[in-house]
This record gives sequence, structure tokens and C-alpha cells, in this order.
Amino acid sequence: MMRNLTYLAALCGAALLTTPALAAATWAGAWGYAPADSGAGEPVQPAGTYRYRVRLTQAGDAMQLTFSNAEGDRPLAIAAVSIASPSGPVGTEVGANPVHPIRFSGQPAAALPKGHTVVSDPIIAPFHDGQDVIVSVTFSTPTRPARTNLGLEMAFAPISTGTPVFAPIQARSYLSLVSVRAAQAPCTVVAFGDSITDGFLGLSPQTRGWPGRLAERMAALPPSRRCSVVNMGVSGNRVLREGRGVSALDRFWRDVASVPNVTHVIFLEGINDIGAGANEGADAVKPDDLIRGYRQFVTRAHALGIKVIGGTMTPAMHAGYMSPVKDQTRMAVNAAIRNDRIFDGVVDFEAAVRNPAVPTDLRPEFDPGDHLHPNDAGLRAMGDAVNLTLLAPVK
Repeated sequence: MMRNLTYLAALCGAALLTTPALAAATWAGAWGYAPADSGAGEPVQPAGTYRYRVRLTQAGDAMQLTFSNAEGDRPLAIAAVSIASPSGPVGTEVGANPVHPIRFSGQPAAALPKGHTVVSDPIIAPFHDGQDVIVSVTFSTPTRPARTNLGLEMAFAPISTGTPVFAPIQARSYLSLVSVRAAQAPCTVVAFGDSITDGFLGLSPQTRGWPGRLAERMAALPPSRRCSVVNMGVSGNRVLREGRGVSALDRFWRDVASVPNVTHVIFLEGINDIGAGANEGADAVKPDDLIRGYRQFVTRAHALGIKVIGGTMTPAMHAGYMSPVKDQTRMAVNAAIRNDRIFDGVVDFEAAVRNPAVPTDLRPEFDPGDHLHPNDAGLRAMGDAVNLTLLAPVK
């Protein structure tokens, strides 16, 4: 923790570099949280401050923050943003640690219209891989954030005349991307998918879903082989049509192409298309439907020189929206992922978490009870299933 404090303490005396000095920099995504729509039943929060605990997956000498209202239901106004080092190994408290204000085009505040994003000025200071940073954003307008996974550490305090009182909150982050300027950024991986990538039922604040475990493994590699990892999972997302948020095909440009230095995508999605569809008829999702969607996603990525690694869908036979017919579709799509060369490589997530005795189900020790979302142990097994040679830097 003292190391983190030393790194962040340098922020208070750091001066912003001029634009010409930044021109030759290599920026890479270091953390992500894809936007998603909030339902009408989500509570409206009053004007106030959100705190997010962010774990960086890239080292560098500068940081840039992106805030998104891409799927919000109202215009927002950012009154202030700051970063600080956390005061403890968990939680969002900063204690007496130095707090560094963030600016937007030289100003402390920024408008965040409905459907838009805003990017901060660079923050010049040293940051290291695995460092935790508390990002605080104060809105002078009410907000209605979408729901989120259970493990991400965040807190909220309404604006008051006294000392703010922060309480834990489960709400989707308005901070959508953290980028770091790196002297060496050989590769950047976007983990793209639905709730299983988002880590919906993961409770660990240290490791967010299987992408968090992948980032831990990457951190152990030498710098020349180390990829940063950006988690862009959205719970409820679908490949072919709107579900939770716009479809995977439509959000490619927002949540993949916009990530600096992206070189690889690990793609795991399709179970919500199958589960939300009918068993038969026009509303049933067929294997060929998903395979065509996958190929469309790969076409978009290849046009930008990005490799796509496909993940097999994890078992979900006894999930509420599944059936034997739908599970046959899942297995047929998985067979195509393994054998049809749709992607540039394959991660067999299904094999990592399926029950050997009942292959249509999750292993009992990985099933939190809903028979769909792996628990922390299952998510770690998924992160361990990624063959790191698939993520070699692109020559």
C-alpha cells in the first residue's frame, strides 16, 4: 500500500504536459466498464459524488479517464473529478492521502449529454500495473445509473453542506475507460461479453470476473509479453439484437474500437440470445444465426487489425430461461467455435467449468445457485483457461 501512496503522492506536484509532448505517446487501455442502460425501475440518485476503486492493468507515466452517458436517460453535469490512493487494502476511503483534481480541456467541470462521452486531460504521474486508484466524480445533476455486478467496490455520497458520508452502492460506473500512457505497451486485450464476462455474481473486490484473473496472470509475465486487460462485459447483452444495451455488433465501435492500443478481443457471448429466444419458430435463435453474428464481429475487428479469440459458452441447462432444445443450440454453436475457424483462436471456457458427471451443468463448486453465472472460483478457473500464447503481441 505504501508503494501506491508514493506513486499517487507525486500527483500533487505533477504538471500537465503540453500537447506536442504527448503526440508521440503510446496509450493503452488499462481498465474498463462498458456502459449499459438503466431500467425505469432503477432508483434516481440525487446530485452527489461516486467513488470507484479501479485496479490498473498497465504501467505508465500518465493516465486519462473517460466518462460515458452513452445509454443514460438524461443529460448529466460533472462538477468535479479527482483521483487519490486508497487508504486501505479494500474499500473506497482515501483518508488523508493527497487528492489530485482532474480537468477537462483545462476546466474542472464538464457537460455529459445523453448519449455522449467526455475524456479528461492527461494526469502526469507514474502508475504501476496492479495499482488501485480511487476515482471520485461529482455530479451536480441527479443520476440514474444502471445496476451492476456485486463485487466492484464503489460508494456514493449526496452533496451536503457538511462532510460527505459515503455509503457502498451497487450501480454501474459512469467511468467507462481508464487509459495509461506506457513506455512499453505490447498488447491490449478487451474482454468482451455479457454478465459472465462482467463478473455478475463474482464477490471478490480484488479480482473482477475472469478478466481480472487473466490480468493477474498477465502481471506475472515480463513487460515485453504483458498485455493490459479491459473488461467490457455487459450483463444481459446479446449478439444479434438489443438486450441489455445495444447489441454486441453495434457496441463494437464504442467498447472495442475506442480502446487505445487494442490488439486482441476475447469474445464470449450468445447465451442470452439463445435463452431469450423461443424453443422453435421465428423467435428461436438457430446456430447459424449466432455464427453469422460472430463472423460479422470478426469482420469488424479484422478491418482494424484486431485479433478475436472466441470463447465457448459455459453450461446453463438449468438456468431459468434455458431448455433442452436451447441447450442443443448452445452445444452446436460451441462445436462450431471449436472446429469452424470462426475466430483467430479459441478459449474453451465450457470445458473449464462444466460438471464432468453432468456436462450440461456447471461444476457444483462453481454454481452459486442460479445455474448460469459462475462464482468467484469458477471465474478464476475461466481466467486460468486462457492460453496466454494466444495473446502474443501483434507483430
